[in-house]
Amino acid sequence: KAVVSTQSTGKQINLSSLSLSTMTTVEEVKSIVHHYDHLREWHDLARGNGNLGDGYYSFVGREPVNLDIGFPEACRRMTQYLGSLGQLDTRSIVLDMGCGEGTPALTMAKQFGCKVVGVDVVANNIASAKKFQAEESSRLNVHFHEANFFNLPAQIKYEMFTHVWAQVSFFHNHAHLRKCVDVAASMLKSGGTFILVDYYGPRHPVFTRDTTKKAPDMEEYIQTVKDAGFDIIIQEDASRHFLAGTTCLRKIAGEEKNQVEMNFYDGRISSIKEKLIGMVIIIAQKK
Repeated sequence: KAVVSTQSTGKQINLSSLSLSTMTTVEEVKSIVHHYDHLREWHDLARGNGNLGDGYYSFVGREPVNLDIGFPEACRRMTQYLGSLGQLDTRSIVLDMGCGEGTPALTMAKQFGCKVVGVDVVANNIASAKKFQAEESSRLNVHFHEANFFNLPAQIKYEMFTHVWAQVSFFHNHAHLRKCVDVAASMLKSGGTFILVDYYGPRHPVFTRDTTKKAPDMEEYIQTVKDAGFDIIIQEDASRHFLAGTTCLRKIAGEEKNQVEMNFYDGRISSIKEKLIGMVIIIAQKK
């Protein structure tokens, strides 16, 4: 019986059913769980509690002018920017695929008044999301579930959503990118909106600390979304925001004298500047 224990709670997750009934293997699920549990302390310190995405910044020419807003605020602004592009409102019902620790879901619910259902395969991410939700003073229509989005529970699978959201979550599954996008399409009403921001490749050591998997380039990513039955409404190379955010994280690593993270972010900054890796925003409509 294949199980993995999460670091902080020791909770065991049965992985056998995931490998048999989905395209995500046991080792891939273990890798995702390990990634977040192993780096959780650093993520919370550098990115702020609940922030596992990347930020949105203002620019004059090519230079960011508001790096001092802090990484958590930049991440909230990215969520607000994506929600505006996707035209979220009080009628929207959003599936957040790979919701992490829940900050984007809570932010969009507060900003736009929409209903959000967040799913994530990492038990500790969902525990954190529910904790942050409980700390909110207002009542938000947000529901978090521990689940593999290749094998969604029935109460989610049979609800048709107006929007599907993927904020820097598909990069763990680039080997199954078409399957990820197919799931997004299957969960949307006809005419529904797919909102995505993600890294693109080619795969590089400073991309996700993993050199063993292939990542799509930007055009391949866009074509994959089209092939899954979507019309592209907006496509934007967001690499300058990726660079600005990485620069902020590198500064924090230096202040903390964390040599491992300093080296990691130095490599990532170099790779973004050399156009080896980047970040893309896609807003698409289901045909």
